Amino acid sequence: MLVITNYQERVDKLIAHDRTDSREKLMQAAIDLMADRGFKGVSTKEIAAAAGVSEMTLFRRFGTKLTLLEQAVERYHYAEEMTNAFEEKIVWDLGADLRSIGQVYHEIMARNRKLYLIVLKDDALAGVREKAQRHPKKMLELLTDYLNEMRLKGKIVVTDTQMRAMTFMWMHFGAFVSRLYGGAPLSEASMEDVIESSADLFERALAPQHDEWRSDGNMNKTSGREAGSAVGRTKDAGYQIGVRRTVPATVEAAWRFLTGKEGLRAWLGEAESAVVREGESFATREGDSGRFTIVKPLSHMRLQWMKSDWEAPSTLQIRLLPAKQGTTISIHQEKLSGPAAREEMKAHWEGVQKAIRMGLEGGPGYAPN
Repeated sequence: MLVITNYQERVDKLIAHDRTDSREKLMQAAIDLMADRGFKGVSTKEIAAAAGVSEMTLFRRFGTKLTLLEQAVERYHYAEEMTNAFEEKIVWDLGADLRSIGQVYHEIMARNRKLYLIVLKDDALAGVREKAQRHPKKMLELLTDYLNEMRLKGKIVVTDTQMRAMTFMWMHFGAFVSRLYGGAPLSEASMEDVIESSADLFERALAPQHDEWRSDGNMNKTSGREAGSAVGRTKDAGYQIGVRRTVPATVEAAWRFLTGKEGLRAWLGEAESAVVREGESFATREGDSGRFTIVKPLSHMRLQWMKSDWEAPSTLQIRLLPAKQGTTISIHQEKLSGPAAREEMKAHWEGVQKAIRMGLEGGPGYAPN
């Protein structure tokens, strides 16, 4: 009796797998064909043939072509994946979290590009678009809840969190749609640049040290205008500088180099006892000193960094961003004393970027163009 039961279980599993496999094949075939010829330009017979199943199987699985498309949209849209991203990737660092969420969002949208071409082009599919609204509504809910929690933790200013969440979503959806139909892009900026820029913008707007929002949730349009009038100067961060370069190396290789002995020598200086770990202090032979305040492996590190002849430390951040041709290394420094220090550090970090690239050349994970 046990043998028969086990046999039946195996048969049931094979049937279930076959059912799931045929559904996936039909949905993928429908998406591929409809993206080229439109919803109305493809028959159920053609979809079934492309999937390698009978038309009767299509009808048994979905009933109609419209239901097939609706279930494909539901299957491949992003509500569940974004929920998982908020559960697994959030580290309660505004900039890092928005970059992670933006990255996941654009990965999903790029994968579903054909679905959007189908649904957005055809006015007859308004009902499908309406049903798909649960996905952006879910993301709005997730993002709003996240910002509310960040507010309770004291990590962002008082603001209209739902409106900020919606603005973030519109920004990224607009970036996606601007390239959806092909043609010359509005800008040469990559999606990685969009993700970085948007996260940086929101971080500066909402972080308490950049508080330019009134308690009613509206922007104080005069706040910091005079203070930020000089080149490279902001109200709260003082004079700052940013230098970005893309190197043909993996994020893992770049992080390994920057936190290793040779890499630390390239950007930090001669500091034999330096350890890249939160709370660790360092001092170099040149007299520079500081302390690591945030270290997120494969993402970014933030530290207090001070030259020997300075009266106060600056804030230095090094961030790694996946790029099409490798990894973008972003070095940002703020709370500099004035224009002279800004120009000095601009030249310094440009030289450091060259040294980093040279140090990475030929190492594991390096792939020259």
